[in-house]
Amino acid sequence: MAKVIDRQEKVEGLADKTATLRSQAQDFRQGGNQLRRKMWWQNMKVKLIVIAIIIALILIIVLSVCHGFSC
Repeated sequence: MAKVIDRQEKVEGLADKTATLRSQAQDFRQGGNQLRRKMWWQNMKVKLIVIAIIIALILIIVLSVCHGFSC
C-alpha cells in the first residue's frame, strides 16, 4: 500500500513538473516572437534610413549637375 501511495506522489510530482515546463515553453515562445518582431522593426528602420540617405544623395547630385530641376 505504501508503494502505491509513493508512486501516486511521484506521478503527481511529474504532472506538476509537466505543467510548469509547458507554461515555461509557452512563455519562451511568446518572448521569442516579441524579440523577433522587435528585431525586424529595428532592421526595417535601418533599411529605411539607408534608403533615405541614398535618395538624398542622388537628389543632391542631380540638382548640383543640372543646376536645379531644368535638366
